[in-house]
Amino acid sequence: MKRIGKQPPRYNFFLNPYEDARFTSCPKCNRKTGQRKAPLLIHVDPLDPVALNYTCRYCSHCDLLIAHQDEIEAHLVRLFLQYKPEVIGNDYLIIGTLDRADWKRGLQKPLAYAEIEESLHDFKKVWRFEMVGGWVRDT
Repeated sequence: MKRIGKQPPRYNFFLNPYEDARFTSCPKCNRKTGQRKAPLLIHVDPLDPVALNYTCRYCSHCDLLIAHQDEIEAHLVRLFLQYKPEVIGNDYLIIGTLDRADWKRGLQKPLAYAEIEESLHDFKKVWRFEMVGGWVRDT
C-alpha cells in the first residue's frame, strides 16, 4: 500500500456513518472503548487540508480509532462557513493523524504541504462495518 505520510502508520480507523451508534463498545472485539483526542488530518476537495483536534472513541485492544461522520462534517461546516463557504459539501477524506506538537505548530503558522507530509501518520488500515438488524458486522 502506498503511504502518503513519512511517519510510521498509526491506528486502525473507522469513520462511523451511523448517527444512532456511538460505539461505546468496539465493533471488532466488543470490549469497552475509551476516548482519545487525536489531531486528524482531513483532505477536503479540491485541495484544502484541515487538521482537526477531535475526540474519537478508541479501542486499545484493536488499536482502533472511531470518528463519527456527522460530528466531523458539522466541524467542517463551521470551519468553512467562516473561511471558504464554497467548499462546504465537497468530498473529503480523513487520511491520518499528526503528532500534537505538529498540530500546535500548524495553529501558529499553517504548515506547508511538505511539512504536512513529513508529519503525517497514515492509518494502518481503514475498517468498515455495517449495521444489520441492530448488530454491527465487519465487512
